[in-house]
Amino acid sequence: MSTKTRNKVRCDCKTCNGRLVDERTRNRHAELENRLASRVSGFEPANNPLFSNSSIPNPSATPDQSNITNTTLDIDYGPVIEGSESRNLPNDANYEPVFVDFEQHNIPQKKRRRQNQFRETEVILDDQHNEVSNSSSGESFDRSVNKDESESDIPSDNDDLFLSDNEIPVEQFTAPDYDSNSESEYPDTNIRFADSWILVWLFKYQARFRLSDVAIDALIKFFQQVLKDADQARFERFPSSAYTARKLLQFGKRSKIYAVCPSCNALYNTAKVVAEEGFKCTHIEFPMRSKTKPCGMELTIPNPLTYQDKRRPKLLFPLPNLKIQINSLYQRPGFEQQLQKWINRNIDEELMADIFDGKIWKNFPSESAPFFTPETADRHLGIMINLDWFQPFESSVYSCGAIYGVICNLPREVRFRKENMLTLGLLPGPHEVKLHKINHYLSPIVDELLEFWNGVEIPAAGKNIRLALICCSNDIPAARKLCGHISASVSCHRCYKRANLSGNKLNFGGFDDMDDWFIERNLEEHRRNAENWRLCKSEEERKSHVSSTLARWTELLRLPYFNPIRYLVVDPMHCLFLGIARWIIKKLWIDGNKITKRDLEKMEKRAKTITLPANIGRLPNKIATGEGFSGFTADQWKTFILIYAIPLMWNLLAKPDQKILGNFVRACSLLVGRIINYNELNEAHECLLKVATLIEENYGPERITPNLHLCLHIADCCRDYGPLYSFWCYSFERMNGILGKLLCKCFIYYIYYY
Repeated sequence: MSTKTRNKVRCDCKTCNGRLVDERTRNRHAELENRLASRVSGFEPANNPLFSNSSIPNPSATPDQSNITNTTLDIDYGPVIEGSESRNLPNDANYEPVFVDFEQHNIPQKKRRRQNQFRETEVILDDQHNEVSNSSSGESFDRSVNKDESESDIPSDNDDLFLSDNEIPVEQFTAPDYDSNSESEYPDTNIRFADSWILVWLFKYQARFRLSDVAIDALIKFFQQVLKDADQARFERFPSSAYTARKLLQFGKRSKIYAVCPSCNALYNTAKVVAEEGFKCTHIEFPMRSKTKPCGMELTIPNPLTYQDKRRPKLLFPLPNLKIQINSLYQRPGFEQQLQKWINRNIDEELMADIFDGKIWKNFPSESAPFFTPETADRHLGIMINLDWFQPFESSVYSCGAIYGVICNLPREVRFRKENMLTLGLLPGPHEVKLHKINHYLSPIVDELLEFWNGVEIPAAGKNIRLALICCSNDIPAARKLCGHISASVSCHRCYKRANLSGNKLNFGGFDDMDDWFIERNLEEHRRNAENWRLCKSEEERKSHVSSTLARWTELLRLPYFNPIRYLVVDPMHCLFLGIARWIIKKLWIDGNKITKRDLEKMEKRAKTITLPANIGRLPNKIATGEGFSGFTADQWKTFILIYAIPLMWNLLAKPDQKILGNFVRACSLLVGRIINYNELNEAHECLLKVATLIEENYGPERITPNLHLCLHIADCCRDYGPLYSFWCYSFERMNGILGKLLCKCFIYYIYYY
């Protein structure tokens, strides 16, 4: 008996790259690439008669790109996050080495066609979005075919040429299925029990002093006896145990709790992890590579506070239920009327007083009509999210993360109150999440946002509620992680400006050719580059891809309407006050001996003679402490720039520095106005541009930091979202303080008594 041997033929597809394979496999690869070329924008099949050439050019390609060698460059990240003194970025694992093409500055680039500065986003319908995802995933379908594949491994002619979602050979960030009986239960927050405050106090007492459930149960029984002896009729309904008290107050697990891998941040069902002894992480970062081992990190540790041999997860990720939070808001009296107040506003077309006057709110895309209309004011919600890390403990370095959301439909005076804030997720410590691994935490959040985009029936509202993510407001490091952009030290995320190389550092100097690069980035190109990032086979390939395309994958791109370029604003608090103001005064003038220690003492004496209204806030009184301006908060920097800077510093500076200070103070004074018009926006933009050009003329282009470039986009952010008060991070920073105090009291209890 003889075995039939098939003749091998050369296959020139992007996967095989000239390897000898079976003829049926070659024909199958050819048909697959031709289909991809017809479905995926920018995909080019191999140069072979069987592989038809696509007429779509690759916009990300540059001349002689294959001949350019990538070199690792040490970058000074200091100016990017000034004001965030707790982060030491050069040693931070969150920031990957940046690969810079040294010859890219000598490559002549084709002048881009000037377009309207910020174009409206086109909606990608769900079926089109899925089609592109499936097509792009097919590009890496046959990467796992071995060179010595046997005849039995060769797919038949009847095999489906496209893969299902479960077969896509790319890293998956999907969260596990979570079966919860309380998923569909909506608690009634309007408790009809006049003395519920007693029970609330008892449970706060338990959290404050970390009492066990047995102790608090005994305390509630004691209170019941005492209160009934005092007034039998009034306290007839007072609960007799901790269980009935929680049931009355409708306490319960209203959130999903995932177990987290400390190494790769993959999420797992907590019950399954605890049930299996020695459960190890099964996540594979590069599944397209053959013989790739899973993470293998053990996810549980023994619980030392129990008598039984029990184990608990090392890290937990609580995911508050967004539906329940929205339902609770609609249960409040007058909430729907608050959502409709923006309809009756009477504002001149040339003025902007809130987010409702910006282009995003007016033109947010939907299927057939604007998303925000008077008819849908109380059922179409727009949210703004913020990602930030904070230190909940005073005696140890432990960074926790939180993703907040605010409903922009609410009036500005109540929008940022803590009772109106949404908590989308609480990220565990002890360190910040590294770069793209934030996608593991974003995945279940995006699942909820996708569900709300299609509409969710909320019982308290009695109608179908739709919700859209319309803005992301963060500091620079969090913004890059959240929306999948490269480091701000290398490139701007909104326009085509890339950093210049000077010595061994990068800078953003050079404003003569501003018309060529001050153009909004192409959304489709960014999406395509982010999808291609998922096809990279190694960490080095990913770094090289990000260095050339400036993009990596983010789970937010699963939202069909989301624009990671335009919806990611430049936060004025971090950019203007913690960034530029602090850098100019401390780095440029104090460290440059423009302002001496004696000058600082003069400034402090002058500041004490100025009397201001009490509602201004905390006054800066530590000007001469330490190296100068020691421990100034963002709010104190704002107060100093707007009120104190000119009278305290003017006669201490040289004329060029006076011009820098005058233009910067003028720009900040215009931008922080609660009502602003387009002429003032244009003037503020020109003043900030003068600040940057004056610094370049007097101190050199190497002193142009990323913040000095990013501030040039603040005027465009205002045109999209209204005045700075509508989107800056001051309100979110206050939530960090509130949540930090709460976690400091009950975090240890929550972890060890889980």
